[in-house]
Amino acid sequence: MIFKILMLLLVVAGLIYWIKQPRGVQPVAYAPARQRRPAFIALCIAAAIAAIAALLTAVLWMGSVAGGVTGGGYRGEADFLLPVSGVLLALSVACAVGAFFKRRG
Repeated sequence: MIFKILMLLLVVAGLIYWIKQPRGVQPVAYAPARQRRPAFIALCIAAAIAAIAALLTAVLWMGSVAGGVTGGGYRGEADFLLPVSGVLLALSVACAVGAFFKRRG
């Protein structure tokens, strides 16, 4: 199992190295590159993380409810996960809308 994980990490590191290779000297004819937009990138990353977290908490909540259906005796121990998932989903949508407006102007 550890060998598989190490092989996956090696493939990911190789892909990152391949994508991020240093570039040669650019000819003078090219215009300078546009400035980076850290707010746009930060909003995109925040939207992705919040969406993944919302999905994970929703799946955890569904799993806890399913335990009661199958005879596990659900007594509401994980009821807090559904509102947390909703808040994370709303945060994800807000970050995505913010990133959309940052991209536009």
